[in-house]
Amino acid sequence: MNCAPRLARFGTLDAVEVPAEKKDALTVVCLHGYGADMRDLAPLAAEIPARRALRWIFPDAPEVLDWGGRAWFPIDANAFAQAQREGRPRDLSGGEPEGMAESREALAAALAEIGAAPERLALMGFSQGAMMAVDAALRMAERPRGVAILSGTLVDREGLRAAAPAKKGLAFFQSHGSVDPILGFAQAQALERELKAAGWSGSLRRFEGGHAVPPEVLTELGAWLDAL
Repeated sequence: MNCAPRLARFGTLDAVEVPAEKKDALTVVCLHGYGADMRDLAPLAAEIPARRALRWIFPDAPEVLDWGGRAWFPIDANAFAQAQREGRPRDLSGGEPEGMAESREALAAALAEIGAAPERLALMGFSQGAMMAVDAALRMAERPRGVAILSGTLVDREGLRAAAPAKKGLAFFQSHGSVDPILGFAQAQALERELKAAGWSGSLRRFEGGHAVPPEVLTELGAWLDAL
């Protein structure tokens, strides 16, 4: 059973925290997508039907956008729009996006203050937040319990290939819409191949839809968290 949500701060990042009554609960740090904020995914704490005790933390990304939303790193809006017009979702596999390093440092500091032991920590993210969740898992000194990648994509293929084998055996949950117009399904498949090649344990769950997390995925995500 979870306690009432509350506002918290870890390092320089504000967050919504949903504490658990049990001190040995699994801590799930869930990262929102581009343009959203810490409140966007907070309802997942009640919507994911996990049976085990979970402590949820939903941090704000550090960059504030003009309209008040937040981002983990800037995006090239024109490049995304052009890719969509041409029917080819944006490919980020060629290198690390500008601005990602700064958010990486802020997230690492937040994780240190959250204080969950790696074996009791799961990282989760949607879209840009999923990219950050994978990146954080790659760079942790010890392997976390698991990583959930919701509508993410392959970022910096060569960097991932260099770092991912050190986390061999890491459990991952990946879901992606078959007709996602923003982050294409083919790149999600490419990410799955890279993670499996590095020895990570998991698979891609395809659903018929776009850039979203449908109810059936939430059900499966709850079962995955219970099994960690």
